[in-house]
Amino acid sequence: MIKSLFAARPKDQDGAKSSLAGLFSKIADARKSGATTESALEGLDRTQAAAAVLMVEVARLDTDYSGNETDRICSIMQREFGLTLDQANELLDTAEERHEEAYTNWLFTKTIKEKAGLEERSKVMEHLWDIAYADGELHELEADLLLRIGQAMELPENERIHALERMFAKRVPELAANQS
Repeated sequence: MIKSLFAARPKDQDGAKSSLAGLFSKIADARKSGATTESALEGLDRTQAAAAVLMVEVARLDTDYSGNETDRICSIMQREFGLTLDQANELLDTAEERHEEAYTNWLFTKTIKEKAGLEERSKVMEHLWDIAYADGELHELEADLLLRIGQAMELPENERIHALERMFAKRVPELAANQS
């Protein structure tokens, strides 16, 4: 049975989330030794890494990759993956590296399509819409990419639309506060 992408992760003996505990130092050591990021990611929850790379992809689309987007990405990773701020920042750094190395985002959508159920894929899509809208506007290129990502993840059109609606429903209080 596939572990839920957004399920709470078990804790190890030290109380740390076991899915990512110790992996960040492994990634840093691998980077220092000149090993590939791929080898550094061995043992990392690949679905979480794939979701993080897709979030970076969406955030960079409109060429205004700012603190709003990185803050939102880290916030989602903390809340949904159970990471500390330092772990979320490390995963963001890794995702940014992976994004730069990747020739296409379809490797990551394939991972999510194969490992996540419909509900989880819909949740990923909701977070991608949230990242795309983090700067307060939805750029045409962002919307186009998200529609293609949804198709690649085999997310039905109605689920893609519901994910967008859920994101806006959660953002309404925030948007109202910003207009005051």
